[in-house]
Amino acid sequence: MTSLSTQPVSLTSRWFVRPGCEQAAEEALRQLASDVERNEPDTLTYLVHQPYRGDGRLQSLPPSEPRTVLFFETYRSADAFVRHVNGPVFGAFVERYGELFVASNGKPFTFVEFVQTLAGFVRAAGSPVGAGSDAAAIPALCGGNRHPSVMFEVIARDQAKLKQFFSDVFEWDYEIGKESGFAYIPFPEQCTALLGGIGQANPQMAGFEAGTNFYLRVADLEAAIKRAVKYGGQQFVDPVSADGYKFAMVKDPEGNAIGLIEPFE
Repeated sequence: MTSLSTQPVSLTSRWFVRPGCEQAAEEALRQLASDVERNEPDTLTYLVHQPYRGDGRLQSLPPSEPRTVLFFETYRSADAFVRHVNGPVFGAFVERYGELFVASNGKPFTFVEFVQTLAGFVRAAGSPVGAGSDAAAIPALCGGNRHPSVMFEVIARDQAKLKQFFSDVFEWDYEIGKESGFAYIPFPEQCTALLGGIGQANPQMAGFEAGTNFYLRVADLEAAIKRAVKYGGQQFVDPVSADGYKFAMVKDPEGNAIGLIEPFE
């Protein structure tokens, strides 16, 4: 079972934009969300909302303050939340843009409420849903293509050694299958961009041998490569930019290739 210290933590936070600062605040908040996604892999959800101004049939009760900003955030753990609020991304945002918001004691005034999930799901607005479709049975599907990759396996010659390697490099915790002894790596539910592809084999190019690969999302390719080498792995494919995303590959101590990819749209 997941321990209390590693359970996901969610919260809502309400801020108030100063009159006349609406446009500047909106631009700053968009950049903040982008910076958090790029630099904080343990921030699982970071959604910034404004009062709804669409269909006139929908009215907030009580009426919304027009300059309100509502955050909904989920972190991998309480420690991840503490790292966020004390980290360089959020700290730099408050220092540079804090004056755009109503302040208290020199910092943006905010109402914060921590919550935990009881039930429900996340579905992307563009997800196809129809009677009898596979998409209808997969509420967290993102995008139009069906049957996304949702599990990977590393079959080890020395399970204990590889478990320690992946824990050291990627900070994974395991849940051991009672019947199989398989070391499962559970990831919190989230709706994030998924990517797959089919390429042409090129035996002369590392990483393009015929077969299959899996990729792990990391915030910093160079840092992940250094950790892999430090704990007994090796660098396999140097960081490469292609088609709008950036990736690299390493090998674990048993020689299995592991793809690394930075967050992408």
